[in-house]
Amino acid sequence: MNELTGRCTSDTPFFHHVALLKQLYEAEESGDLYTYHFNILRNILEKTAIFHGFKNFSACIKQDADDPEGIVHARMVNVLSHGNYSLFEPMEMLPENKQYFKKILMGFMSNYQFNPELFPESLEQNLEEATQ
Repeated sequence: MNELTGRCTSDTPFFHHVALLKQLYEAEESGDLYTYHFNILRNILEKTAIFHGFKNFSACIKQDADDPEGIVHARMVNVLSHGNYSLFEPMEMLPENKQYFKKILMGFMSNYQFNPELFPESLEQNLEEATQ
């Protein structure tokens, strides 16, 4: 007979989406961004939208002056997560797409605050830069 036993390790398991968010943040910080990062970002946006009871992931994209209805940013996420971008042949993002990615990611992180211990102190500076 096989028996399973559990033991308390006092470790708190990372939620998958928080670990992915941390990876996205670190990739953005380094500038080493590939098109598949939009796919991961969309996944996080979708999970957040479902958790908060929204019908569409675009409800989790921060609206700002250059995209007051959230259309451009939602379209960027759609195109770059479902376009002709193979996950098996990663392509580095174009500089303009990196800017959109940063704006969307930092806007999301400012609206839905996570434990600040998971992210370096430069988060505040990135939030300010992304919203300018």
